[in-house]
Amino acid sequence: MDTTDFSLAFGKKNKHKKDKADATLEAKTPTSEADLKRTIVSRPTRDDTYENCARIGIAIILNHKDVKGQKQRTGTERDRDDIQKSLLGYGFDVRPYNDLTFAEITDLLKEVAREDHSQNDCFVLVLMSHGAEGKVYAKDMAYPVERLWNPFLGDSCKTLVNKPKLFFLQACRGELLEKAVEFSAFAVMTRELEPPAATMAQPVTYAIPSTADMLVFYSTFDKYFSFRNVEEGSWFIQSLCRVLDSTANFEALQSEGIDLLRMLTEVNRRVAYEYQSNTKNEALNQMKEMPNFMSTLTKTFQLRVKRKT
Repeated sequence: MDTTDFSLAFGKKNKHKKDKADATLEAKTPTSEADLKRTIVSRPTRDDTYENCARIGIAIILNHKDVKGQKQRTGTERDRDDIQKSLLGYGFDVRPYNDLTFAEITDLLKEVAREDHSQNDCFVLVLMSHGAEGKVYAKDMAYPVERLWNPFLGDSCKTLVNKPKLFFLQACRGELLEKAVEFSAFAVMTRELEPPAATMAQPVTYAIPSTADMLVFYSTFDKYFSFRNVEEGSWFIQSLCRVLDSTANFEALQSEGIDLLRMLTEVNRRVAYEYQSNTKNEALNQMKEMPNFMSTLTKTFQLRVKRKT
């Protein structure tokens, strides 16, 4: 049976009070003499592929089964175990956590951001929880989704500057339902993989936005439900695992890697075409789901298998 990861019962309005996590500090303008005198130079680059480092990187998994005041997320253990296995297959330093509070998540992410990522290809965070518009849930409360990536932005985590920071979020983003539409086609378009473009190292300093080189892959479209099968796991995480596994097992691509965006597009296709809800609740039955990603990646990211020896 399929269920959803919306934070409240279907049809009810969100009336909870403002969360503590909404409190923000006023932005401060640099006023030191050094800041005022520093000149930033922006210049173009021919580098179109991210650096191939010694290690693939750290992967944090935040899994939430029991959320205060919400329905238990039955089946999330399957997602947690499968995505952990898939990421380990690439050589990630995978660190799973279950049912952390907001304070624990905040401390954890700050600690990971302080680590040295300079020899890593990328950083990955996978979250599985309840959600609402603009928010996801910890064990004890909701918090703005941007709290997940703020510690890893360029002005906060220097060793991840110019490296992909990838966030995969399995959670509802609202209470709208994605209805099915049908179409007929007479041919299937295929695409051949292209080799990665050559890189060109330049011993110069570049200036880029602090929010550059980030990708957030949502399980569902903004303001829509996200579905999870209570036995098989969520549509999104299971599709992501299948794509990751099939790529990792494709020996011909292991040395060159494969374009991450090509992989994520395949995840979109799998969820969009292969799934529809099957539930006793007629209002939720025969519905669809459309994952989507927001990207500020500035180069092609070739995901490579780097299994630990």
